[in-house]
Amino acid sequence: MKNRVSNVGYGDRKPFLSAAAAVELRAEMDRQIDAQVVEWYANVPEAAHLESKNVDSAYYKRNLIETAWRIRLLRVAESKALTEIAKQSPEAAQVWANYEMEEMLHDELFIQDLAKVGVSREEFLATEPYLSTKLLAGYFSYLLDHEGPLGVVAYSYLVEYVNVKLEPRKLVALKESIGEKNIGGQISHSHTDINDDHPGEVWAAVRHLIRGEQDIAAFKKYLAEHQTVLALYFKELADDTIAADEKTAV
Repeated sequence: MKNRVSNVGYGDRKPFLSAAAAVELRAEMDRQIDAQVVEWYANVPEAAHLESKNVDSAYYKRNLIETAWRIRLLRVAESKALTEIAKQSPEAAQVWANYEMEEMLHDELFIQDLAKVGVSREEFLATEPYLSTKLLAGYFSYLLDHEGPLGVVAYSYLVEYVNVKLEPRKLVALKESIGEKNIGGQISHSHTDINDDHPGEVWAAVRHLIRGEQDIAAFKKYLAEHQTVLALYFKELADDTIAADEKTAV
C-alpha cells in the first residue's frame, strides 16, 4: 500500500535554480524593484516626505503607528506561512523561521520611538489601523489560502531590499528633522536588516520555493502587486495628515 503522507517536504528537494541561476534571477528581481522605486517616487503622494527637512508631525507619528500595526498584523500571516513553507521545503522553512525570529518583535522598536514624540502605548493601542493596512494583511491571507506562501515571502524580499537600500538615507534626514535620540528604535531596526543581511536571508528562502518558470513569473507579479497595495497606504497616510492639515490651514 502506498504511503498516504504528503505535504511534508520530502519530495525532490533539489532547487530548480542552480546557485548561478539564483544569482542571475536575484539581479533581475533587484532591477525590477529599482524601477519600481523610481516609479514610486514619481507617482506616490509625499513619497519622499520623511527625507525632507520639514517633516509633518502628524504624518511622522501616524506612519510609526501604522508600521507597528503592520508588523503586528502581518506576523500572524507570516507565522501561518511557515506551515505552508514547511510542506514544500524544510530548508526554506528553516530560513524563514530564523528570519521571523529576528523580526517578530520589531513593533516594539517603533512603539518606543512613538513614546519619544509624545504618543503613549495606550494611544497607539486605541488607534485602529488604516483600511489599507488591513487590506495588506487580508491579501496575505488570500495568498496563503489560494496561491501559496511564495507571495508572502516576496513581500519580505521587496521591503527588505528597499529598506537596506533606502532606509539609511531616510534615517540621516530624520536625525536632522526629528533628532537622533528620538529615532533609536528605527535605527535598531535598520541595523538588524543590514547587519543580518535580511534581503539575502529572504532570498535564500525564495530560491527553495521557486519550482519552475511559473513561480518566477508569479514572483515578478507579487513584487508589483505588493507595491500597489503599499501605495494605497501612503496615499491614505498623506490624505489623512498632510492634506488634512493643508485644508485646515486654508
